[in-house]
Amino acid sequence: MKVYKSRNPNKFKIGALFVMQVIFGSLPAVLFIIFAIDIMRSSTENAENPATFPNYIGAYVSAAAIVLCALAYFILGRRYNVLLSGVKGERSLERIARKYRNEYDIFINCPVQYKRSRSEVDMIMLGKNGLIIIEVKNHSGMVCGSDTDEKWVQYKHYRDGRNTEAEMKNPIKQITRQRDILKGIFHSEGVDVWIDSIVFFSNPLIRLKLNLKSKSSIVCSGEKELDKFLSSYESPKPISKKDIEKIKSILTGLI
Repeated sequence: MKVYKSRNPNKFKIGALFVMQVIFGSLPAVLFIIFAIDIMRSSTENAENPATFPNYIGAYVSAAAIVLCALAYFILGRRYNVLLSGVKGERSLERIARKYRNEYDIFINCPVQYKRSRSEVDMIMLGKNGLIIIEVKNHSGMVCGSDTDEKWVQYKHYRDGRNTEAEMKNPIKQITRQRDILKGIFHSEGVDVWIDSIVFFSNPLIRLKLNLKSKSSIVCSGEKELDKFLSSYESPKPISKKDIEKIKSILTGLI
């Protein structure tokens, strides 16, 4: 068995965002110096010639630029933290999955496309026990929702007493779409295979309050729960060796 890993574009984005944060984080200090120099220059000119109206335009521009840089730094920081959180979740998933590399071929960050539908599957595990796709989330706090909701809600409580509420796309619908894309790809190659899908919340600080009515809606919270599921997993429709090799060939062509 083998681990196949596609390049994760988010890692490049994280690096680029980090560099941009450094730039926008340093600019306010430079602009503040310019701001101070302009203020002192304008004050000196006004003291030497009281009839001259002080020219604060450069200083005002510097002050406005400082505010814009601070805003850009804040926005970039939020995006950076979101992407970094996702990468941490993927590392947690990969750490567990590699324990089963003797039983499964593992495909990480696998891009899939069928007709006009496209997506990227965080992980695909293929072996004699079956075919599993996994979508990882690294959210914290409390997440509430059902398998039929379009959006789930994330509630977070902070030590300073603040409470936040944010919506997230229903990950079950997301992974169901990924499963349908994969089925379309396999059917076009003459392969009919049972696919089980798992939504994995990797953050140990997550609490889930979900109303899941469908047996195909599988959600695991934490590494122990996912490990327990994988250790006892067996597909209701076994895959023949011939189909395993054909599916493996299809998936390696996607990586």
